[in-house]
Order: sequence, then C-alpha cells, then structure tokens
Amino acid sequence: MGFYKNQWRLYESMELGHEIIPAIGHMKARIPGSVQTDLMANGWLKDPNLGLASLDGEWVDNREWVYETNFSISDDWLQDRCELVFEGLDYSGEIYLNGSKVAGFEGMFIPVRLDITDRIRTNGSNRLLVVFHAAPDIDGQFGYSNQIRKLKSRFNYAWDWCPRIVPVGIWRDVYLQTYSEVKINDFYPNAMVEDNMIDGHVRFRTEVTVQRRGSYTISYRVMTDQGEQKAIAVHTMELECGNSFIIEHELAVADIALWWPNGYGNQPLYEVFIEITNDNHIMKCQDRKLIGFRKLEFIKNPNSPESALPYTLVINGRPIFMKGVNWVPIRPFYGDVKADEYANYLGRFKDMNVNILRVWGGAIIEKQDFYQYCDANGLMVWQELLQSSSGINNTPPDDPKFLNDLEQVAIFAIKEKRSHPSLVIWCGGNELMWEGFKPVDERHANIARLKKVVEEHDPDRGFLPTSASGPSFNANVKHMGNGLHHDVHGPWLYLEGDHYEFFNKDDSLLLSEMGTPGISRAENIEKYAIGCSAWPPTKENPYWVHRGAWWIQWEQLNRLFGEWSRDHNELQIYSQASRYVQMESLRYAIEATRRREPYASGFIIWMGNEPFANNSNTSVIEYDGMVKPAYYAVKNAFSSLHISAKYDKVNFSEGERFSCQLYLHDELGTNGQTFEVQAEIVGIDGTVYKQDRFTCTSEQLATQVGELDWIVSGAPYSLFFLRLQVRDKEDAVVSTNTYLYSMDLLSPYRPLRQLPKASLAVELMGEGQLQIRNVSDITAVGVMIQEKEASRIVSFNHNYLHIFPGESVTIESSMQPMDSVEQLIINGFNIGLPS
Repeated sequence: MGFYKNQWRLYESMELGHEIIPAIGHMKARIPGSVQTDLMANGWLKDPNLGLASLDGEWVDNREWVYETNFSISDDWLQDRCELVFEGLDYSGEIYLNGSKVAGFEGMFIPVRLDITDRIRTNGSNRLLVVFHAAPDIDGQFGYSNQIRKLKSRFNYAWDWCPRIVPVGIWRDVYLQTYSEVKINDFYPNAMVEDNMIDGHVRFRTEVTVQRRGSYTISYRVMTDQGEQKAIAVHTMELECGNSFIIEHELAVADIALWWPNGYGNQPLYEVFIEITNDNHIMKCQDRKLIGFRKLEFIKNPNSPESALPYTLVINGRPIFMKGVNWVPIRPFYGDVKADEYANYLGRFKDMNVNILRVWGGAIIEKQDFYQYCDANGLMVWQELLQSSSGINNTPPDDPKFLNDLEQVAIFAIKEKRSHPSLVIWCGGNELMWEGFKPVDERHANIARLKKVVEEHDPDRGFLPTSASGPSFNANVKHMGNGLHHDVHGPWLYLEGDHYEFFNKDDSLLLSEMGTPGISRAENIEKYAIGCSAWPPTKENPYWVHRGAWWIQWEQLNRLFGEWSRDHNELQIYSQASRYVQMESLRYAIEATRRREPYASGFIIWMGNEPFANNSNTSVIEYDGMVKPAYYAVKNAFSSLHISAKYDKVNFSEGERFSCQLYLHDELGTNGQTFEVQAEIVGIDGTVYKQDRFTCTSEQLATQVGELDWIVSGAPYSLFFLRLQVRDKEDAVVSTNTYLYSMDLLSPYRPLRQLPKASLAVELMGEGQLQIRNVSDITAVGVMIQEKEASRIVSFNHNYLHIFPGESVTIESSMQPMDSVEQLIINGFNIGLPS
C-alpha cells in the first residue's frame, strides 16, 4: 500500500469516521524486491528503460509504503526464543507485529534482528506490517562526499550510467529463527594453506549466544564437493551464559586441492559444518559454509617507487595479472536480482577470460548469490565499502556518527563475506580524494577506521584506501617516467591519434579503471525509443541526453568517420562505428598494459555491465546481457596465449613506412616452448602485400617476436590489415589477431562507410558449430554473430571477425541445439544478407 506522509498512521479518519483509503491500494509483493518492481508488476509503473519513463517514476520514493502479511506458527516449532530477521530493509521506517510497534529502523546494509518471543502467537494468525518512510535525500554523482551522512546506494540518485531510480522496500530475505540454549551468531571457517602447498588447516572462529550454562559438544566436518569427508573434529566445552562467546579451534586437512583464479586452474570448494549439541546429545544449532584453500599475497611491482603500495596479486605462489571489469548492480532494483541472472552476467565475464571483478563503491555490498558464483568459477572480487566521489567534493566524511555507522556496516560486511575464497581485496571506496585530485590514504580518519576494521576482522586480505590509490588520480603523458602513476583511473575514451603514444609510454602500476564508450545495438536503441527520436545521437536530443549524456560521441565520430547527417537516419552504421572505436581503444590499451607485465599488475575495464538500457555507455555488455564487439576483442586480449602488435598510429600516407613490433604472451605455457608467428599485410581485396614468419621461444611474460616493416602503397578503399597467426609445434593455430589501418589522413575510418557489400555463405555444422564463408571479392569487416533472443545467453569461441575473400571461418557456440541460421543475427560494416 502507498500513502502520503503519515497517512498510514490513521486507521480511521476523524472527519469521516471510517478507514483511510490508501493512495495506492493493496497489491501482491515479491520478497526480496522493491516497491517499484511490485508497482510495475501491478501496472502502476512503466518499465523505466522505455523512452523517458524513468522520469515518471520519481514520485515513488517520495511516498510512504506499507508491506503487510499474515503468518501462523505452531507450538511444536517455537523454542525458547524467537527472532524476526530482516536481512536488508531499504531504507528507514517502522515495524509492527500484532498491532504493536516492535522497532524503528534506518540503514539498508545491516540486518534488523528482533526478539519477538513475547509477541508472537501460536494460537492464531500473526499480522506483520513493515512501514517505509520516504527515501532520504542523498547526493548522486554531483555533490559533496564530505557531507554524506547516510549509507544508501548512491548510484540510484543519478549517475552517468543510470538515471534517478531510488528503490524502496525489502531488498534481502526475511525469516523467523527460533532456538534454545545456544545460538550461532557468526561462523567463520578460515581456510589456510601450509607452506608445502599440499596440506591445509581451517581456523574456526564461532560467535555464539548462550542462554543456558552447561556442557556442549562442538563438532566440525570438512567435506569435498564430491561428498568425501576430509577431516572431522569433536570438542566438549563448558559455556557460560552471556551475550556472546567466542569459540576457536583448528582442524588440519591433508592433501588439499588448491583454489585458483579463472584461467589458472580449478576452483575446488569444501563444505564445512559446525554442530553444537547439549549434554543430552540434542543438536541445538548448526551452520555450514563453502570454503576454498588458496594462499593470498600482495607484493610490490618490480622497480616501483618506494612509496607505492603492493599491487601485484599472488595466488598460491604465482603472480596473477589482474584481468578485470568494474561491476555494478545488474538493475537499479538490486533486491530483485536472482541467482540465475548473476550466473548469466558473471558467466559472460568468465568466458571473457576475466579473473577479477571490482565491485564499485557507490552501490552495494554484493549479495551471496554473486559471491557463490564467483567462488565456484574463479572470479576474484575486489569489494569496495560503500563510498564514492561526488564531483564537487570527493573527500570522504569524517563526521563521528557517520564513521561509527560506517564501521558497523563494514564489520557486518566483512563477517558475512570473509569465508569466500573469491574475495581478495577490501577497498575504502571509489575515487576518494583530497583537494587537487590527490587520492586519500590512511592519514584520513575515514580510511584509517576502515583499515583498522579490516586488520582486526580479516587481516589476511588486501586493503586499498581507495581506487585510484594514487599518488596521481590519473596518468598524464607529460609525467610518465617520473614514478607518479601507481593505481590510476582513466582515460575513459579513445584518444584518437594520441591513444597509441599514451599507452606505449604508460608507466602506471595498475589501471583499475579505463574505458571507452560504445553505443548499444541500433535495434535496441530504436526499440526503447517510445515517444522519442532515436536519431540524431546528439546533445540536443533528449532521448540521448537521458540515456548516457556523458558518452555521446557525435563530434568524435564526425572526426574519425567523416560527417554524419543530422536529418538522414544512419543509426545502423553509426552503431557499427561507435562500437568499432570502443573495440580498438580497449584492445590496444589492454595489450599495451600486458606487454609491461610484471611492472604493470593489471587492467580493469570501466565498465563491465550496466544497470540501465543506456544508448551510449562504456560497458562491454548491454543492459539485456548482449555483448558489444569490444567484448570479443577483450576476450582475445585477456587470453592466456595471445599475440599482439605495438604500433604508433592507424593512418598512413602512401610511401610512408609502416612498422610494428610483435609480442607473444604465454601466461600458462612452459618456458622454452617454440611457436611460429606468421605476419601478413593484407588489402581489403585479399591481396597479400607482405608476409613474414618468425620463430620464438616463449617465456611466461611477453616475448618480443620480431618487427614487421612495410612501405605503404596504394590499397583499395584506402584500407589495409595486419593479420597475425601463431602456430605451435603441431602446426595448430593457437592464437590470431587482426588490426585495421587506413590511408585517409583526415578521417581514418571514413573508408569503412564507403565499402561495397560483402556476401557471406553460412552453414550449420552441427553441435553448435557455424561455418561462415566469404563468397565475395571484398573483405567482410567486423562480422558479428549474436543470438536473436537476448534472453538466450550464447557464447562464441571468437567473434567480431574480418573475413577475407574466399576465406572460411568456423565458429563454435554454446547454442544447443542450433537448428537454423534464423536463430542468429549476423551484421558488420559491409555485410549483405547471408545466403
């Protein structure tokens, strides 16, 4: 039910003598969820992704809302004590049981746990009301970080990648818990690896509340994910009555299987149990958690400045280059996200060869379903502690009450998440800075408090004061080589002619944010344009301003691709252009950073996903789960075995010398393995202008294979390609890469708009395989295969290809069964209908 302020408090109207009718009547609610998702399900609100519809929903968080339910329990279920537990209430309000107020609440990140032993009925129905007040007024992307006083997800108050959509409601689970004699408050099995890297042990730390003094038996079991019992221990203890009591034990576990990040090995998980029985052998409480054995360290980058933090992540003795994305909630209504949705989106990133997700600080502590998937699939987690910059002022608050609230939220988050093997870093927040864009550190009271909390409750994990952690917020090409770029953010766009110099010279130790915008696929932009115009994509178009104003590329794409018409709808080719720029920008930045390993520790894309159907954004996955072309370029650049080219620019004049250096990345291979690299300069008509072969012996880091030179000569449509192919000793192709260059000095990518259509023949090969053959005399540029239905998540082993005349490419997909080409969409810069 929805009410105006305080209207719900009057059960009867003094004037009329009858019950007040709520402004919004009774409707079914889904828990967990939000008021807004229930309003949409019941026809009161439109999908905020349609047109400008999110503006029509901004009234919701300014009302007061009442959740109501009735429930019954039996005498034989109820024990000595009964608690009503709300894991997450967003944001403030009051709770009533059977007509009496039992509590007020404020804050969405700490559970509300209420003793209702004396209030609950076993001889009839219980009526529960949860009242939500209007949401607090909090700064979104623009405001004053130092004035923040409430811990509520801030991106919902409008960020560059999400309009103002402020959820209200019950966003995590609600349940009753009954117990007698003893209750487990917190069960922490800390999995440790012995120095021999073969055996391990578990340090158990359990916080209990004891209601009856006596002798209790505490039993522990460690089981493999196959059900094999690995270790067991039983202890008897005298427990005294009191508010809380800490029980600590250790249990050796022999012959463990190590947990590895995605791409480096398997992720074996162990199930651990605790049971507490009384002296009559009656089990009084129990708990279980999943753990993984892995040794976590952070070491300094070689030759890094003395003041630099240790950014190199080491798992089980092996340095791990962080290949990551920045993660934000799947939807603004984070309470409504289910486990299968986490699996779909996170599975996309696993398949993209990601090994770490930075959970951005302006949103939420991610839910258990998120962490459980990451545990099982080797996706490491960098979790930020609910703080972010605000544009006008970026310094975190030091208000004493706020710091106390922040500390309590951090303690709860740490206790809830610390058993997850995927969790590797705690961080104070996003882009927290003193004046002058200087990242904060533990000299600030806020960060000092958080660091102390982490050291006390989870000392084995890494802690970063903020991201970027400085000492410079972002890298400046003028200052490269001076040791000022440790953990940096940016740039967030393709730097055009300066892009290659920037990343060839970059000396940062870690790029925890770098991104480039790419617009959504044209059909989605048109689908959502209800009552709006999808063209032109300019800052004067309200539809584009509402859905990604920061990332409108009109001026840049006019420079790169030639002038676009404001009057003639060119959205299809404009989409191809924008997405190509995102692909080229991210690919080169990642490859250049990997070439600097181990001096560089990682590259984390801003951003991986998006919670709103933006027209333009820096995400590599669209709101509905469909991927942009950059996704597959990143997948290739993040692969364990990868060939890359270092070059200075993409456009050349005739007679100019084209030169590039070739590098092989063999992350997992055995040192000393021999590969053959073939490098070709190819015209768009398939003419091979130059071909070289190089033999190289791989090392674990980047190995320079050789250098390719060519005097640029006239090429059809002013385009030429560098095509790279790596073969192993069995002559199998193990890595490929293709780069595009131009002879248009004014607008390097203009020729892509002028190409004749290429014809493709598409054939299904069975078992999810697809063969695409170019039956024309011109290269098919940027061939992208996607599932027609976004809800059917499909992955391909490679994609966004340049297919040369007469060439056949076999693509493997996860689509089973693949009955018809009609299930797919195939597009590109110059793609005719497939035959």
